[in-house]
Amino acid sequence: MPVIPRRAALLVLGIGLAALGVASLGEAGESPLVEQPLVEQPLPPPVATSPFVAADGVPARFALGINEAVAVPQKLLREGHFETASLAEHLERDAQRTAGLGARLTRGNNGAFPRTSWWASLHEPGAREETDLWVRTVQARGLEPVLMVSPWPGNRTANVTLTYVPADMGAYTAWVGTVVERYDGDGVDDMPGLTSPVRYWEVDNEPDLKFTVPPRDATRDVPPGSFCSPAEAATVLVATAKAIRDASPEAKVLNGGLYRPFAASGQAYLRDLLAIPGVLDAFDILSLHSYASDEHGDAYARGLRESRVLAQGKPIFVTETSVASEGEERWMSPEWQARMVASAVGRGAVEGARAVFWHTLADPPVVGRRSGFERHSLLVGARDGGATEKPAAVVYRNLAARLAEDDLSGATQDGEGAARLRSGATLLYEGTRASPTGGVDLRDGTRIPAGGTATAPAWLWPV
Repeated sequence: MPVIPRRAALLVLGIGLAALGVASLGEAGESPLVEQPLVEQPLPPPVATSPFVAADGVPARFALGINEAVAVPQKLLREGHFETASLAEHLERDAQRTAGLGARLTRGNNGAFPRTSWWASLHEPGAREETDLWVRTVQARGLEPVLMVSPWPGNRTANVTLTYVPADMGAYTAWVGTVVERYDGDGVDDMPGLTSPVRYWEVDNEPDLKFTVPPRDATRDVPPGSFCSPAEAATVLVATAKAIRDASPEAKVLNGGLYRPFAASGQAYLRDLLAIPGVLDAFDILSLHSYASDEHGDAYARGLRESRVLAQGKPIFVTETSVASEGEERWMSPEWQARMVASAVGRGAVEGARAVFWHTLADPPVVGRRSGFERHSLLVGARDGGATEKPAAVVYRNLAARLAEDDLSGATQDGEGAARLRSGATLLYEGTRASPTGGVDLRDGTRIPAGGTATAPAWLWPV
């Protein structure tokens, strides 16, 4: 069996860091805060009572996802640390773990993996083969893919161009049509081995971040406010959406996920973007990110609520969200992170989200220098390719098991700290509550007896 080289093993599980710069890993560092060894779970059974995709093209049931779950950092690919066989083995392991946690969706970020950008197709050999491998791998595990497509790679756009709108839009949109056609499942020019169409296409990533801050790792002088303006983002979004739909009329288009929907700058950017003619009709699903780390998740919920109003009630995919399992704030701990998994899901559903993606699958192993996302994931990676569960992973998996039988779509606020489902069940994401009919403790999966007291995060049976 192929072995991933030791240098690669230091980083391969830090998959979410690729979009923000790979962390420096050293021999020294404190032990990660973990709870228990990872037990590979059996894959969740399909939900026979309801198809995943409804007639309107959005999930028929509320869905959990993991962003960049099946990926490796581009730095390792560029440096040649993976032969095809070892890359396939690594991606398969990620996909198995993702499906075993109960995720229904996974998102590919072309700033990380796979490289579905026009620039990559022109400058990086093997980008199409990489995407084929990614699609085959995630579909083989029953995961619904969300693929990002854009002119430039991820949110590092200004590292490869000074002009956000491609000079040759005709060549760019023709490329988009070719990519979408390869994965649309219509039997014409499809990828060999495609088992179902790629239904969800996201147009670029975090345009408000590119506009309001200097680009990370930029090698050119691109000051804030001069790159990826709302008008430029609109030009790319509208043209890309048309090319997607021309190739696959049933496809659903997501805007590039907003990085700061909870902040004034993010709201101003979204307001200006949506005011441009054609933009609101260009996307079907509002894609939002949120890394707000306030103790109770109020900023996260507010950002979703205000953004949905601006987007006139369109369904929401929270395509990236997470909080850290340790940090400077007094409330940050593995237990708090675990509760915030339930909070992001419950509060997200109340604010109109149809899917919530945690960012990401696994923290890197021992670290020397910290970066912002090194403790945000569900698992902790080991140097040998193994992994350890955090409490957040346990809550995620137990919550996914409940959502295989019930549905958070259309959930409403149920007093303080809880979301009420249409079935009458309650997701308690903060505080304690009496449980007349019992439930399940999402922290460990134990049964809460009728008449007992539930402590968040918990799932309470219908009254």
